[in-house]
Amino acid sequence: MGQTGSLFCGPGYQNSNTTSGQLLSARNSTLGQPKGGTAGQPFANECFVDTLNLIPHVGFLPLAVICAAIYARCCRRGNGYQDKRVWVLFPGHYARWVMTFVLLFVTLCEVGEGVISDSFSPGHHPHLYVPWIMAFPATILAGVFYHQIEMSNFPRLLPLLGIYNILSVVFKFDRLFHLLNRGVSLGSLRFDLAITSVIIYLMMILLEVYVLYRKRYLSSHPIDDPVPEDLLHGDVRYIFPYVSLPSRMTQSWHNWMMILGYKVPLQFEHLGKLPKDFHAKPVYHHFREVYEREKEKAVKNKRPVSLWKVIFVAFSRQFLKTGVLKLISDVFTFINPLLLRGIITAAIGAGLAADGGTPVHQGPYLVSLGEFLSNGYILLVLLLICTLLKYTFEQMSVFLNFQQGVQLRTCMQTLVYTKCLRLSSWVLGSGKVTAGQIMNHVSMDGMMLMFFAALFHHSWSMVLQTIAGAIFLYYQLGWSALIGASIILCMLPVNYKIARQLEIVTKTKLAVSDQRMKRINEAIQGIKLLKLYGWEHIFSDNVIKARDKEVKQMYRRAFWEILTLFITQVSPVTATLIAFGTYEYFTNKQLTSADAFTSLALFNILALPLVIFPIVIRTLTNARVAIKRLGPFMEAAEVEAIGNMSRADVDEEEKNGGDGGGQRNTDRDSLLVSSDLQNGKDHIELTKRSSWYGELPDDVAIEVRDGSFAWEFDSEVANISNINLAIPKGKLTIVVGQVGCGKSSLLSAILGEMKTLSGQVVWNKKHNKVAYAAQRPWLLNASLRDNVTFGLPFDRSRYQQVISACCLQPDIDILPGGDMTEIGEKGINLSGGQKQRISVARTLYAKSDIVLLDDPLSALDAHVGSHLFDQGIMGQLVKDCRTVVLVTHKLQYLEHAHLIVAMEKGQIIARGTMEEIRETSPDLHRGWMDAISECVRQIDEGLEPKAGPMFQNQVRKADHLKQDENSSSIAAQHLLLNRLSRHLSVSSLASSVEDVWVRRADWCEDGTKKDQAKFVEDENKEKQPDGELGKLVEAEERMEGDVKLKYYVTYAAACGLHLAILVLFLQVCKAGVTLALDFWLAAWSSGNVGGSIDAWNHTEANVNYTQWNTSQAISGPVTTGYYVTGYTGLSVGAIVLTAAAVAASILSSLRGARVMHDRMVNNIVRAPLRFFDTTPTGRILNRMSGDQGTLDNHLPGDMVMFVRNGLDVLSAFIALGVITPYFLIGMIPILVFYYFMQKLFRSSARELKRIESIKHSPVFSQLSESFGGLSTIRAYRAEERFTDEMMRRLNAGFTPSMYLMGVECWLGVRMVSAGAVMIFVAGLSSVVAGLQGLVSPAWVGLAISYAIRIQIQLFSVVSSFADVENDMTRVERVDTYSRVQGEVYQHKSGNTVPPVEWPASGTVQLEGVSARYDESLDAVLTMVTANIRAGEKVGICGRTGSGKSSLTLALFRMIDMFEGTISIDGVDISRVPLTLLRSRLSIIPQDPVLFSGTIRFNLDPEENSDDEELWRALEIAQLKTLVADMPSKLDEMVTEGGENFSVGQRQLFCLARAFVRKSRILIMDEATASVDMETDAILQEVIKEAFGDRTVITVAHRIATILNSDRILVLDQGKLMENDSPENLLKKPDGLFTAMVKANK
Repeated sequence: MGQTGSLFCGPGYQNSNTTSGQLLSARNSTLGQPKGGTAGQPFANECFVDTLNLIPHVGFLPLAVICAAIYARCCRRGNGYQDKRVWVLFPGHYARWVMTFVLLFVTLCEVGEGVISDSFSPGHHPHLYVPWIMAFPATILAGVFYHQIEMSNFPRLLPLLGIYNILSVVFKFDRLFHLLNRGVSLGSLRFDLAITSVIIYLMMILLEVYVLYRKRYLSSHPIDDPVPEDLLHGDVRYIFPYVSLPSRMTQSWHNWMMILGYKVPLQFEHLGKLPKDFHAKPVYHHFREVYEREKEKAVKNKRPVSLWKVIFVAFSRQFLKTGVLKLISDVFTFINPLLLRGIITAAIGAGLAADGGTPVHQGPYLVSLGEFLSNGYILLVLLLICTLLKYTFEQMSVFLNFQQGVQLRTCMQTLVYTKCLRLSSWVLGSGKVTAGQIMNHVSMDGMMLMFFAALFHHSWSMVLQTIAGAIFLYYQLGWSALIGASIILCMLPVNYKIARQLEIVTKTKLAVSDQRMKRINEAIQGIKLLKLYGWEHIFSDNVIKARDKEVKQMYRRAFWEILTLFITQVSPVTATLIAFGTYEYFTNKQLTSADAFTSLALFNILALPLVIFPIVIRTLTNARVAIKRLGPFMEAAEVEAIGNMSRADVDEEEKNGGDGGGQRNTDRDSLLVSSDLQNGKDHIELTKRSSWYGELPDDVAIEVRDGSFAWEFDSEVANISNINLAIPKGKLTIVVGQVGCGKSSLLSAILGEMKTLSGQVVWNKKHNKVAYAAQRPWLLNASLRDNVTFGLPFDRSRYQQVISACCLQPDIDILPGGDMTEIGEKGINLSGGQKQRISVARTLYAKSDIVLLDDPLSALDAHVGSHLFDQGIMGQLVKDCRTVVLVTHKLQYLEHAHLIVAMEKGQIIARGTMEEIRETSPDLHRGWMDAISECVRQIDEGLEPKAGPMFQNQVRKADHLKQDENSSSIAAQHLLLNRLSRHLSVSSLASSVEDVWVRRADWCEDGTKKDQAKFVEDENKEKQPDGELGKLVEAEERMEGDVKLKYYVTYAAACGLHLAILVLFLQVCKAGVTLALDFWLAAWSSGNVGGSIDAWNHTEANVNYTQWNTSQAISGPVTTGYYVTGYTGLSVGAIVLTAAAVAASILSSLRGARVMHDRMVNNIVRAPLRFFDTTPTGRILNRMSGDQGTLDNHLPGDMVMFVRNGLDVLSAFIALGVITPYFLIGMIPILVFYYFMQKLFRSSARELKRIESIKHSPVFSQLSESFGGLSTIRAYRAEERFTDEMMRRLNAGFTPSMYLMGVECWLGVRMVSAGAVMIFVAGLSSVVAGLQGLVSPAWVGLAISYAIRIQIQLFSVVSSFADVENDMTRVERVDTYSRVQGEVYQHKSGNTVPPVEWPASGTVQLEGVSARYDESLDAVLTMVTANIRAGEKVGICGRTGSGKSSLTLALFRMIDMFEGTISIDGVDISRVPLTLLRSRLSIIPQDPVLFSGTIRFNLDPEENSDDEELWRALEIAQLKTLVADMPSKLDEMVTEGGENFSVGQRQLFCLARAFVRKSRILIMDEATASVDMETDAILQEVIKEAFGDRTVITVAHRIATILNSDRILVLDQGKLMENDSPENLLKKPDGLFTAMVKANK
């Protein structure tokens, strides 16, 4: 190596008598003196030492990797230890990777130090940097090797890495000793880097020893760390908790999804499951534990529960972790401007020294740290690294923040739902808590808290960035910077004041939104009635009025948001103007490019808090509003639980952080429940907490002692009072009384649904499991079988007996999927009787001790009711010694009761057996007997079907069944023919099976044998490959692929095309002015390279630069005032354009949101009824709430952000292209990379957003479904099961959300990495151009400033475009509901507008009418021809599916009449405007529907009648006394769903509503089913009188209701089979009507 040297070592250094380290030029060296020997020998040894360091990197590691791969391949064939396809992170995993990253940085620094040192030395000495160049990829290769070892779970290969580290540290030690021998010590950069790398290698060796100690992988029995359970199952694909640190940092564990999403549209099944720790249940249980602890402290200190404290304590670890990551990212944020200053300074220095030549040293040169950091190329590399680190840490922080935000939202949603399960029915019915409000709690409030968690760290980060930015600016520009910064700082309190106004407006807006959602929910729940009465426009107008109030608040909010955005965007411009304009005044120096662009970068950083401030403040404001709204909700009154006692399921859940919430009634003594269901016990053991509860005798199941109960929790007026009642165990108790006397309230009080004013309810300790059938049957949107089993295991034998007892087998026969047929929401595709019998079947199937039945027989005909009572209530419940409490109006069953309870006006007026009541209350007993005698008389006269064997002896019954067997068999054949032809015909299924008058005797008497065959048939149905058999609810529609252009056009049209064009124009102008502003600043600073001045008019005059072949003199007679004036003018232009662009953008977006909402609402209410039958309510509410909320709150901002970022990127490319055109050449591969990255990202993100939107609907459906069955859920003690189901749906809902943020961070890391390379390319090209004199340093600074900005802007463009596209999927969904094909309300031509008095007589003519429910379904009416004369009373009967309901719906044009005509008074109804037609007819539906509002509104929403007419209608309906006793009379408020009235009273209100309408044609659908016999008899007489001259069409569910009709229409399979008077029809022995009458005797 000597003097001649070699290619690797370079030429030898000259011997010189000068001191080693002395520069030939006037520069100083840091080289120390060698310790002895000649000067040349140590330097020759240095080459040898550096060569040795190549051995581990070039020689050993690649060979080791190859050998390890061969060894692993051989070992895998027979060793199960290596065959595991899952991985476990080894001990010290994160420490190893941190040390690896630090080592890579140190190695890069060694490369830079060697290159710079070599540049100051004579000749070239590659040994100074080549070993470290080779060490860099070798270190990367070592990391990859370790990653593969970990992934293969094969730690026996780790010694290879240990040997590599040992060799590396040995040779590093040799270099370290060599430097020490030369006299180099700490303080020298080369020595510092060497010792740092030695320390890192030693730490990695120690880590290898630690891993060997922990895993014993070299022994014959290595320690095998357990593989996480989640990884053992292939269905868990969200593997974030188990991936390596590099995979976390780069989000590379998402690669599979990005590739799959690019190839095919993602489906929910592709996502797999989440790890168990991410499921809603464990996360919520932890949150619940913290909530309960805080609640105990709050109760003790007599203060409200602080949800803020609960949130921060529950998520403290996550907040701390993400806060540290955010802090590190912020530190790197301030490094970039300093590096930018260094680069510009280096460019200026290089230009000034260009003529002096490069200084060269005689001997080897050691670079100092200062010289190292003053090199422009080194600073560019550091800028690249710092940019990568900044955004890597930021993306990790964002991802983890969003992750905890999703978990917080899930916790709050579950908390709200569990609170709902405990809410009092009165709270929901009184309007204090509405369904709309709860929907908003789940959707809007949960979303607000999610964004709060995601953006929380920005609240303190803004303060940190502001203070640090001001300090840096002061050191950069002096006092002028502080004056400029003060403008920004002064705007922060202004923004805070604005935020407080936003909080007020947001709170008001959400309250109005609650009302809107309440009205929407009400309209959907009662849509059938609205359509039948032609009231769609009234309720849609009410919704739009509520929306108008909401939009008004949105405009108020928009004003403050416009002001905030204006301040945000104007403040930085104003600050820079003031700072740069006053700089020379305060410093007496000219503004240089280094000062200008460093300060500009700092101002941009300082402006970032101002940009984020309104977003953060809005987020914090929304979160505060959400917490304030949730607080009172969580404190709302809860039920007292069953009988004032704690319950096993609730207690266990509380111990485990289970469901519940709100404030318990701690003032009352209660009974402690302990459950041992796991040991097979069917009872729940109760032990007394207080001696206040006495013991019950074994023969008593429930006892009410001196009980007074009220529905209103803030009222002391009892609804039922002085209740003393002991329910005998294992016996039948029947409760009777008139409508509104308190029968249902008594059951509710027993169940703990009412407030206990006095007294107590005591339950039997051992026998207290409850089954409950509510007066309004509540069914799940599930199969019929699931509704019966209700969460219990399926027991075929028990199930079969229940089905037989409830006469459900004929129903199952006609259902397309048998008992697996899907039941629609609220049983939409079933009749009232079917729903009631399924509800009763649920109680029979339940293994309960006590069964409470609230008037289950009202909707059943006498035959079915008799069979259900005999075979179900008596034959199963009472026979099995189960306690039964039955509320009924059927007095004929009283003789079977062991205890009769008679109620009147909220009190018990009599109790005992029939004999005891005859003695104690003879008048009451006489009234009962008269009613029963009338029933028997009708039976004897053949006008009423037989009530059952309680009135007949078994011999007479057997003879009767033999006589009717043949006719019943013929009718049964007709029944079964039409089964498959009614596939999914909702309303044909809804024709009650009580209409199946023909029932084979053996269905009732020998049901076991016959049902056995039916179950075999059902099994065959279940095995059928057609999974759609029996399915009602259609899968939610979903677009795939790119969002079509038409939706963008649709949204633009809704915003107003002229406004959209104006917004785009203003944004383009603003971007152009901003670009000109930056160019002006560059021109200003380009003439001021340095130096001081004496006056404002001084200019620099001696520097020339060539701007790409054009010589430009920077100097000239241009004053600073000229630049200040120009900068001021451009700044004012930017301010004005900013204000106009912001205002136009937000206002046009609000207009678009309003138009889209109103269009959707108006269209939905006009959709055909089948749409609502096949679409869950939650799905519609999700469109109205979640999707519309995105249009209101997110799409405007995202759209503006995309346009602004896009124009900023375009401006940056223009600037960079002008400054350094060659930069554009280097950008081509980067832009290609960007294109493919965004393509991959958008393909997956778009589909994930669509999946997320769809998966939110089941959550709303579960909420909506649970509202109607709270008392049933609580009675069955099924809260935990329903909470688990909600959590399952929440898991499905937030799974795509977790992936969505993951893929966004995946994109961010890659985009930012490409952007960092872009910065490097731009900086390198501009620095090289500056060194060559092609551009001035000012333009170098401008180019790098734009490169720094363009990096994040390019990512923002792709991200914001993806956000816009995701938001546009919501526009898709809203627009889809805006285009649902509606009913034909009015033809384009040929409409017939009848006179005002039409119909004057009420004649109805049907000629060859054929109708169907949908074009895709079979006809339900076929060639029906009939003539109904004016004033005629016509009954319609037929079997289930025969078309009775279809015929009445055809009169209202509710179904598709594709053939024939229907004429009313000679007018073809198909040409009559639909609303006009329906407004001239009246119908009394079987299911009573009332709306929130006044009684007056419910009777006459169109306000066509005066008070006198309303009072007359109430008098006819037997309601005048009830309403007259109310404080507000006709203006008394009806709560949501009419919950403040009994079911019977609601039905009477529906009767009154029909009387008010005064239609000539009335259709009655079992209008008095839920009223007592006495009221029913009065009503029948009143109806005859009131409608004596009107046409009345009665759909028969009880044969007695039509036997007095003038004429009867008998339908079968959609055809009119018989049409005559009852007398004539009964003369036909083989007629269908005769068979029906006989079958019901």
